[in-house]
Amino acid sequence: MEQVYLLHHVREDDEFGDDAKLIGVYRSRSSAERAIARLSLQPGFRDYPAGFEIGEYELDRDHWEEGFVRLIGILIPVEKDGVEKLSAVQSELLTDGTFEVIGPMPEDEIWRYPPGTIVQCDVQEDENGEALVAVSRA
Repeated sequence: MEQVYLLHHVREDDEFGDDAKLIGVYRSRSSAERAIARLSLQPGFRDYPAGFEIGEYELDRDHWEEGFVRLIGILIPVEKDGVEKLSAVQSELLTDGTFEVIGPMPEDEIWRYPPGTIVQCDVQEDENGEALVAVSRA
């Protein structure tokens, strides 16, 4: 069984999301660790030294088998403490342009469209700009 070592650097950024870079592929863990020692002095990397990650991967094998989904934040009507308001929740964008609401729903809220519901959304504008708002079941 042959393996390689992938070196990534990931910097978490609240404004723009994660900034991930594939640094290199190495024959041994020690080679990847030496690369960290070299690069950790470079601009940017030296400001985020904890961002280096080494992953061990077996060759000639699939390492991501599950497929993937697109998670999108949408607004849905939510009742909490007797007051209904729009609240942001995660949803999965489906191939037909509808959205499946993702849970879990907090115990102290009642969602008009509970987790698992397929909804249609419209783009609506408010004081913060445009947002996708669930308007009906699909």
